[in-house]
Amino acid sequence: MTKFSGGKTLAVVAVAGGAILASIAPVMADVSAESPSVAAIRVESPAKIKALGAAVEIQVTYACPKGSQASLNLNVSQTVIGGVANGGAYKSSINCTGAFETITMNVAAQNRAFRWGTAFVAANINGYPPSYSASDERVIDFRF
Repeated sequence: MTKFSGGKTLAVVAVAGGAILASIAPVMADVSAESPSVAAIRVESPAKIKALGAAVEIQVTYACPKGSQASLNLNVSQTVIGGVANGGAYKSSINCTGAFETITMNVAAQNRAFRWGTAFVAANINGYPPSYSASDERVIDFRF
């Protein structure tokens, strides 16, 4: 007659359960990344400097609920010789498909030219119905 120890059996079950959970966890992460429940936004790096620094072209990845209305706002600040270069861009109507989309936004420099290096960028998405918003603030690279 074989006697099973409660501790050994429990350990085997725990290891097997952990292995199963570890194998399906990446699949669960992919599903949540593909279908956000409300909204998400991310500024992509690097961005391209245009017209010798008169503007910068920035890629923004976003998601918003299918069928909703949304707007996107982008602000850029960069320390340059003699002060700060800054600018902003606004898109009043973006396509909400329920999936991740990427949009290119051109930000014109307001008082000084942008240059090669790093800059601080803040992005916001706001929409309805229902009312939602998301934001992303980060330092990105500017390149020619």
